Amino acid sequence: MNFTTDTFKTPENQIIFYYKWFAAENKPFKGVVQIAHGIGEHAGRYHSIAEKLQNEGFEVYANDHRNHGNSIKNEDYLGYYDGEDYFEDALNDMRQLSQIIQKEHPKNKIILFGHSMGSFLSRAYVIKFGKDVKILILSGTGSFMKGLGAFGILSAKFFTKMNGKHKSNELLKNLFFTQFNKAFKPNRTAVDWISSDEKQVDLFEADPLRIEDFSLSIFLDILQATKKINEFDAFLETPKNIPMYLFSGDQDPVGEMGKGVVKVAENYKKAGIKDLTLKLYKNGRHEMLNEINKIEVETDLLNWLNQKVTANK
Repeated sequence: MNFTTDTFKTPENQIIFYYKWFAAENKPFKGVVQIAHGIGEHAGRYHSIAEKLQNEGFEVYANDHRNHGNSIKNEDYLGYYDGEDYFEDALNDMRQLSQIIQKEHPKNKIILFGHSMGSFLSRAYVIKFGKDVKILILSGTGSFMKGLGAFGILSAKFFTKMNGKHKSNELLKNLFFTQFNKAFKPNRTAVDWISSDEKQVDLFEADPLRIEDFSLSIFLDILQATKKINEFDAFLETPKNIPMYLFSGDQDPVGEMGKGVVKVAENYKKAGIKDLTLKLYKNGRHEMLNEINKIEVETDLLNWLNQKVTANK
């Protein structure tokens, strides 16, 4: 695996860490992929798919979102956010990385790949910076959960007024992740909901950069942004000519066991998206790239991507 790491500084002097996986020299160069990871994890968890992509002739970039992974001052800052709008800041950080990519690859638009929170960021990104994007890939995305999501927003607002937005809250932490795990009782771990592959679950639990505690504002900003992104106006504002690939497990609680993902796909089609493919995997959970059938998932993704890259030359 051939990769390097680097950093860039945001306008407010936050240091953002990122990876760059070089395209295989023995393959025709096919394009540039930018990955946006999910909440509580980091870009280093994407080495496997990045290696598959680079071996296909793609250059791959991925930053640790602020207050995640190595984009922190020290361990005390994992999950701690003291800014005004986490979602907007993370979106602008992605844009900065895109601009670095554009300087290094001026002839190539990016292939944007977002997982979970990163999928919501990516959906917002194509609305705001759609001219940067050639292809959009969404993993583990979902619609706005009216019950759980609405309660989460109200609770986050309440506790923010009570305790301040920079502190964490045990109730909110448990509200989502414990709720997600309930569908997989009896639970072996607190994160059974991410994958049915126990080895991958154990690796995630043991990851020193995994985040369990977040500032209230991170929860609130992401929930409010997710609600906005799932309003039909957002689907209408999405560029119509970007090929999209959505893939999820039909047992992913973030995607409401498939129903939320189907709803997202239907809304994109109603809004006039011309080229959209949806792939739901039976018995798959939240992280299809870490599921027991990950080879099948990777193969399906690469086949689709190669087809679209060839068709859009």
